[in-house]
Amino acid sequence: MSSTGAANLKGDDEPDPSTFEFTVPSDWDNELALAFYELVQKALDDGFPVVVAVRKDATPEQISNIVDGIRALVANAGLAAT
Repeated sequence: MSSTGAANLKGDDEPDPSTFEFTVPSDWDNELALAFYELVQKALDDGFPVVVAVRKDATPEQISNIVDGIRALVANAGLAAT
């Protein structure tokens, strides 16, 4: 799932900074791509998102360790996590 982004009204080759495009893996079905889009959109609507890429072969323990690390980072920075 990929968006074309907003029109470039300045007429130069600079991309519009208010839009961006994701190209999801080809093995994702439409439902997964839509869920990803909605998750990113909610994160952007609710605050500043923290994005972490996780390999598809990551173990549940590895993912839990990443989440714990991100939560600690957010707490140590004095930010609110949702």
